[in-house]
Amino acid sequence: RTAYSERKIITEINSNVEIKADRESMIKLIDNLIDNAIKYSPSEKPVRICLQTNVNRIILSIEDQGPGIEESEKENILEKFYRIGNEETRKTSGTGLGLFIVNEIVNAHKGHLRIKDNHPEGSIFEIEFLKSS
Repeated sequence: RTAYSERKIITEINSNVEIKADRESMIKLIDNLIDNAIKYSPSEKPVRICLQTNVNRIILSIEDQGPGIEESEKENILEKFYRIGNEETRKTSGTGLGLFIVNEIVNAHKGHLRIKDNHPEGSIFEIEFLKSS
């Protein structure tokens, strides 16, 4: 993808992380989150991808430095076809399906999705999965 090659992406990936999951679904999940981070961030700002583990959890986070998401919108953006703003004021295109799909994949894998503020600006999409036994 050209958008990825034109953007600085910082990765902090623990090695040897294993999760029992549908491969294509995980690719779609990560792709949607990275696409959003790139779409909503200024081109000069990097996107950060972190994959960490602890005793029983795997945590994936995608961080951007875009405009952020109002607290009142955080639940709504996971709904099918929902997009923040209206057609006249939106600066980006989309169908409103990306985060809905991400949330469906997370739920299907018994994970948990949190949308956090990235200080001083932007959003962090953090997904937590339980490690396979």
